[in-house]
Amino acid sequence: MAELVGWEGPGMVVGWYFISGIIIRMVSPAFGRLTAAEQKIEGEYRSKHTDLLNHSEEIAFYNGSNWEKHRINDKFYELINHIKYVLHKRFLMGIFDSMLVKYGAVMVGYTVVGLPVFGPGREAYLKSINNDPTKITKDYVRNSSLLINLAKAIGRIVVSYKDLQNLAGYTTLISEMDEVLTDLKNGRFKRTQVTEGDQTADGKK
Repeated sequence: MAELVGWEGPGMVVGWYFISGIIIRMVSPAFGRLTAAEQKIEGEYRSKHTDLLNHSEEIAFYNGSNWEKHRINDKFYELINHIKYVLHKRFLMGIFDSMLVKYGAVMVGYTVVGLPVFGPGREAYLKSINNDPTKITKDYVRNSSLLINLAKAIGRIVVSYKDLQNLAGYTTLISEMDEVLTDLKNGRFKRTQVTEGDQTADGKK
């Protein structure tokens, strides 16, 4: 393509996607942290159901069904609200990606394919083909095909940040789980919940 339209053509396409990537990076939410938070809330929600199953007899004996129901529903609504928030952000970013990466690239593409006829080297190009409209059309179609393939390849790299951020969110949880298992193996355990009886007896925390 550089031989057909000059290095300015591919350079314009690459430059546009480079600028698009920077803008997307600046305005994009931290989908990695959002994914990790979603998995954490979902795990807590499942844990509350597991606690309900394991301690069902005690809950029934102490008449704690309403409290457990309120506890589980609160976590469920927290999970639903978080998922709605993430989907809303993904929807907005999908629109932004389409406008910037796809439609913006189309405008740049029309500029690139028009360089042979309207660019600085138009006189030499028209002279080389003897102003033949058939050859101009042939070169236009060929340049468009090359440009589409180039735009698809670079555009896919630019918008792949979503997949990478989602992967980062999952790997964060796996890393935390690995650290917990390593601490348990080495005999290190940090207590995160303390009852009132423990506070009175130990006088700590």
